Amino acid sequence: MRIIKMPPNFFKLLFICFLISNFSALAQKTNIYIVRHAEKVVSLPKADDPVLSEAGTKRAQALAKELKGQHIKAIYITKYKRTGLTARPLAYKAKILPRVYVDTALKVFAKTIIKNFRGDNVLIVGHSNTIMKLLEAFGADTPFAELDEEDYDMLFKVTIKENGDVQLAIDYYGDKHHTNEIPEKYQPEINHPEAVRPFTNY
Repeated sequence: MRIIKMPPNFFKLLFICFLISNFSALAQKTNIYIVRHAEKVVSLPKADDPVLSEAGTKRAQALAKELKGQHIKAIYITKYKRTGLTARPLAYKAKILPRVYVDTALKVFAKTIIKNFRGDNVLIVGHSNTIMKLLEAFGADTPFAELDEEDYDMLFKVTIKENGDVQLAIDYYGDKHHTNEIPEKYQPEINHPEAVRPFTNY
């Protein structure tokens, strides 16, 4: 039987590599991108589940372009068509099958996302009356009481650091379509003046 001798420092190096690997994983930030669905068809006001309008379809493409280089690992949508259609271009390009979440238990949902996608980037598509609730569920600030019905072009980025601190950045994307203005403290260049703005400017 042949005995293989390991170098004297083999196990020490292995242990160091293990520590570095774990430290790297802990040091990673989790980024949650939250966006309202794109513009919907309003010619049929009684429709319970309208699809996207032409402007909405264009915005969905803009969202895919905006998040193209962010290495999104998971996409979550609600049961309504407009959220799925908003995420479709990005899901297609990233080869991700969107998952449906229930917006009545958002704190539980947020905990699940943080646990399962620690250190990753996730996209969540919601509605005007759930975006602020989603931000709150992830421990972020809520800059508005609720989005206005005409607020379609805001992209919210919640960054959860390894120490549990939560940071919120907001910017516009795609064609201009909003009533509320983003408070200055949440604009990316205010939070990270040393970095180039990652989003679209008007």
